[in-house]
Amino acid sequence: MFEYLFTTLAGFTLLLIGLSVFGVIIYGPLLSFQLYLKKKKSIKKSNVDAMLVLGVIVFISGILNQIGGMIEALETMVKTTDISPQLVMSGLMESFKVPIFCTFVLIISLIFWHFNKKKWEVLNS
Repeated sequence: MFEYLFTTLAGFTLLLIGLSVFGVIIYGPLLSFQLYLKKKKSIKKSNVDAMLVLGVIVFISGILNQIGGMIEALETMVKTTDISPQLVMSGLMESFKVPIFCTFVLIISLIFWHFNKKKWEVLNS
């Protein structure tokens, strides 16, 4: 597993996706807690914008993961000449699962960013 994560494009993007999703899950509620319950004025705007950056990193990593998976699938198809169309289509459907998940994470991070940005503006105006 360690070798896969650090030697292939798909593995590296999965590692990046995992870390970014972890960041969204931990940082989003923590930032909301600090802004809404503690009403901290010392939070910088760049801290709020970090939610947007994390979401975009997850989304782009999902697309890169799909590209890496497609490259691996095409290399396998070049090596193997007898491949059924059903197998090819099931591989295509599988390749869209990670980008769809990453899109949902992007939407969640955008929601956190929007509401936290509004609260930050209210606190610092």
